[in-house]
Amino acid sequence: MHHMKKIFFLYVLLTLSISSFAQVNLQSLVKPGTKLVYAVEANEEKYDFIVTVKALLPALVFDWEMTNGSKGTITHTQQAMISANTMYNYFKPGEKTLDDNSISVWLSKNVFRALGKEGAMIKMNTGEAERKMGTNAGTSEFSILVNGEKETIEEEVAKELNKEGNPTGSEDFFSFYNSFKLPIILRMRNGFYIALKEIKTK
Repeated sequence: MHHMKKIFFLYVLLTLSISSFAQVNLQSLVKPGTKLVYAVEANEEKYDFIVTVKALLPALVFDWEMTNGSKGTITHTQQAMISANTMYNYFKPGEKTLDDNSISVWLSKNVFRALGKEGAMIKMNTGEAERKMGTNAGTSEFSILVNGEKETIEEEVAKELNKEGNPTGSEDFFSFYNSFKLPIILRMRNGFYIALKEIKTK
């Protein structure tokens, strides 16, 4: 009997370690040179949006390209990384430095913190009204490729909330990686749909 218990305990340990290894840690993967490949569905078109990280500090800089033709570079301010609440989603070719209130692909530290608490006031596109977004939709898992290998990551899902803090039922949402150091957007539906599908570190 004692022997059986021991084997069972080892089995539990093994399954626990397998499931915790199955979740890939993006923080260790996303560095200058890393490519984030998103699948985009917009205006009845499907294409890839490829972000190549150039710098994470003191503020995020990335090159981007759309497989349907355009490319450019986005530079953020240090202030934006702390407090920006406007998502910059519509890319124009060439180099652009965003203002202190705009951020792209990432979430600012303040927005990240607020999402997990009472909700965050966010403009999901430049020029739109602010909406309250919160994460009471909880977490889910989804699959991505990391250098061609299938991996699982956990996403926090943020949906629009009303004044009482309950979901409004709006189809729009975004999900993000639950890391204060690396709060990247994983998926978004907001007049278009985008989802991270692959990370390439080499």
